[in-house]
Amino acid sequence: MQPASIGHTAGNQLHMVGKAHVQDPASRHPLRQHIATRLGMTDNLGTEGQVVTERLARQVTANLVNLVHPPIINTGPEVTPCILLLQEDQTTGGVTTIAGTLCKALQQQGWSVTALALNLSGWPQRLTAAWHCDVILASHNFRPAYVAWALGRLLRKPVVVWVHGPLQEVLAQAQTSSLKRGWLRWLYRRLPQFVFVSWASRDSFERFMQRPLGSHQRSVVIPNAVTLPGPAVGTPPPDSAAPANPQLAYIGRLSLEKQPALLLDMLRLLPPRFRLTLVGDGPLRDKLQQTGTDLLACDRLTLAGPQPHGPALYTPWHLTLLASRYEGCPMTLLESLAVGIPCVGLPIPALQEVVGNDVAYLLARDHSAQAIADAVQTVLALPRRQVQADMARVLLRHQVKDFVERWQAVLKEAARPC
Repeated sequence: MQPASIGHTAGNQLHMVGKAHVQDPASRHPLRQHIATRLGMTDNLGTEGQVVTERLARQVTANLVNLVHPPIINTGPEVTPCILLLQEDQTTGGVTTIAGTLCKALQQQGWSVTALALNLSGWPQRLTAAWHCDVILASHNFRPAYVAWALGRLLRKPVVVWVHGPLQEVLAQAQTSSLKRGWLRWLYRRLPQFVFVSWASRDSFERFMQRPLGSHQRSVVIPNAVTLPGPAVGTPPPDSAAPANPQLAYIGRLSLEKQPALLLDMLRLLPPRFRLTLVGDGPLRDKLQQTGTDLLACDRLTLAGPQPHGPALYTPWHLTLLASRYEGCPMTLLESLAVGIPCVGLPIPALQEVVGNDVAYLLARDHSAQAIADAVQTVLALPRRQVQADMARVLLRHQVKDFVERWQAVLKEAARPC
């Protein structure tokens, strides 16, 4: 029944009517026999099912003859592949944010990009969108990668998988079964190309796979980028004194791997004049409300819930915080720095990779609440001019221009005929 269903979808898209097997030149095209063989057909049309499958072969051939995009030629910058971006959903988060940045940047360069949310689409819509693209890009390495692989196999389209978080740590946190781990290794060995957001994510992926990528596979590391707002948005005066009543904020999901409870412990170690706001929602919200009763009662803690995304999300605070067990290339850190607000975090590999030696003081000396509290006070006591200059050097490594140029190279390479 599946071929008939797919054939019906393709027929609606092409508006094919009448006796296609007589009128349509695709039925006589040499590609038709190849496609018929791929579909497992014979030339005997004695049954209704074979007739339907024959019609599907003609329709697919017509698409190949009439609708396929021209080959990619490096000599003309105006010739670009059409991209299908598969997303899990379109909820707020770092993956959605950076995917939106890539889509917008590619479109500004004249690329055709179609974003498809899997939670809002069915297989007919996915097949149609994949048929009309040159490259399928999975926005992360779980469900979008599964669907991208299936579409790529069915329609012989190149697939690129975008890997964000460190896979080994993500699966350990989720207590993933050995059966699923084995299946993931099987799948990932069959995917041709990966883009990692950090070397930390790439190293974690290889540890999970228990061996390097195969000779038929390619990978590249492209760090996330952030769009800089207008001048001086959210930037405190360079020579301003440390704030009398520091306003701190955590912006993100209230979940176990983000460890927001550690920030409550940190707040209790800071002087009473410090205030903390948790911006976001998640499964730990109720528990945080219970364990933070003392801080809520004295107005030192606020649970603000989800807030609209944008530069204004960061500007009310003197400093933002990250207490994650692991990250890929945290957008919260980059977005905070982009509006001139320092972000203090734990010394995990991904954060060490982003800040480098430029703003090493933004990282706590260890993973304790006391270490975070000490780093907060250290950063707030530093000259604002120094902090701003150091953060600017970090942002130079995460510019959208470099980001999109590297992505264009990857996608053109993926679309190039073998």
